Amino acid sequence: MIALGAIGLAMVYSIAEVPNFAHGDLLMMGAYTALLINTPGAVPLLDNLAEGAQEPTTAGLAVLFVLGTGATLGMFYALGGGEALRGSWWPVDAPDAVAVVVHLLAAAVVGVVSSLGATSFLAAMVFSGVVLAALAPIQERYVFRKFRQRDVSLAMMLVVSLAVAFVLRFGVQTIFGGTTRSYEIQSTVEVFGAEIKVAIVKFIDVYVSSSGVLVQITDPAEDVMLFNNLWSWPVFAVVLLASLAVGYAGYRYRLGTRAILGPYLLGTILALATFFAGALVLGASVSAPESALVDSRVRLSVLRLFIILLAIGMMGALHAALRATKLGKAMRATSDNRDLAQVRGINVDQVTMGVWVIAGLYAGIGGTALGFLFGALTITLGFFLLLPMFAAVILGGITIYGALLGSYVVGLSMEVGLFATGLDATYRVPMAFVVLILVLIAKPEGLTG
Repeated sequence: MIALGAIGLAMVYSIAEVPNFAHGDLLMMGAYTALLINTPGAVPLLDNLAEGAQEPTTAGLAVLFVLGTGATLGMFYALGGGEALRGSWWPVDAPDAVAVVVHLLAAAVVGVVSSLGATSFLAAMVFSGVVLAALAPIQERYVFRKFRQRDVSLAMMLVVSLAVAFVLRFGVQTIFGGTTRSYEIQSTVEVFGAEIKVAIVKFIDVYVSSSGVLVQITDPAEDVMLFNNLWSWPVFAVVLLASLAVGYAGYRYRLGTRAILGPYLLGTILALATFFAGALVLGASVSAPESALVDSRVRLSVLRLFIILLAIGMMGALHAALRATKLGKAMRATSDNRDLAQVRGINVDQVTMGVWVIAGLYAGIGGTALGFLFGALTITLGFFLLLPMFAAVILGGITIYGALLGSYVVGLSMEVGLFATGLDATYRVPMAFVVLILVLIAKPEGLTG
């Protein structure tokens, strides 16, 4: 969750030159925007077009279709106006008519998903993402760009972002009220005919003993064993060595090329895939050992696993966009040297708008995931995540990839630190800043510089 927010924060900071203290409130807006899809009957004004909390009328579905379609076209338009709708931001050259038709079809698809998928978790995420992607650039166009043109100091830009944060926060409170709200979460989903409980926690137990490594997954609610595999030390060693060999082969194959999946990333993916495939095939079913050298338990639900995989997928998509598209390359150039990029013919204003579109998209999706994860929506939802996000960005060295690394360091330190010290949850955020201070004392430029 910290990474999803920190990505947008780092992009805006390094490219648009805005220390955006309103980014946490963008996440909060994303969470509240998802209510229009998940529980339209509980949203002011839209409740007149619903017969129940999750029962929009035909007119209500039409409104959601228009909002989804309009937001998608607005998102594309923010990337460069009419030229963007004609495909100027695409990585390949295409006829104007083809680009316009593709954009219209994409907008129609989002509109259909928003209306026919009403009350769905996934539809809510898509809708919230495109709405925030269309709204976030408005801050740049009508607020931050005006101050940047006056060449104001970084401190003044920070004050401006605080002002925007208050406007967003209490604007949402004006519309939705100050009471705590929540999503209607479907407790079970059907996959290939089997019902899976979404929010129920599963126990993943790991035992390291003289016999090998044993992994068991149990459903405590039903007291059912879902997975039980032991890998003896010889088998574990073979699988590990095979994984390292495959990963190194992938690294050597891609070394020296300019592909989206670089040598390190490709090698890591191949090594992990080989390890998990070998572990699933070569394991044996046994009971838990009476004594173990090391034992640990991870509690994980389907919802939390989905959010983890979603975050990894979105990071991969951003990596591909930065490496393979014209807009992504222009973003990297602008981040490295804004003045030189402008001299070389890059439209830095268009690049900046693209950054805000991506930041809004990730904030909308991340905010929705945050709301589903916590179960309760308040106007301070994003603010409490803002400090860890800034810690992650600064720890990473104020770069996009550094923000990813910093997010995992901060997130793990917040959880593991509490576990190791025995402190209560009140000290979760201070724990992140302890790690930040220690790292910056040793490496003031951050992990990636």
